[in-house]
Amino acid sequence: MKPDARLRIALASGKAFDVNVAEYLDAPGYETLRNPAVFARVSVEEWGHGVEWPGDVGIPVAALYRLAQEQAGKAFPVARFNEWMKRNGLSAAQAARALGLTRRTIIYYHTGAKPIPVVVGLACEGYEARAA
Repeated sequence: MKPDARLRIALASGKAFDVNVAEYLDAPGYETLRNPAVFARVSVEEWGHGVEWPGDVGIPVAALYRLAQEQAGKAFPVARFNEWMKRNGLSAAQAARALGLTRRTIIYYHTGAKPIPVVVGLACEGYEARAA
């Protein structure tokens, strides 16, 4: 049985957000979190840069924030962005040229290091519409 995988994250800035980390429960290395008793032992990482569980399992705050933005519809999902790149046979450099962004920005989006603005998702859809 999977636990309720929602977390409420409160930042030192006073901002707070809710995030569902259920997608992590099936990821390699996170299997122990499927146990509700283990999941309930979540705590703030020592330096406050994420959350962690016993067994050296954790999620950085940047990943939690990006995921929360996606779930709230305020960011284009990384999985959809990567599917777009793959479907169109685009390297990071080619995707950068297609979207008018830097290769570094594409790498950030591709790896989930930064939330993808919704407007970039719309540009991806427009790219395919023009190619059709």
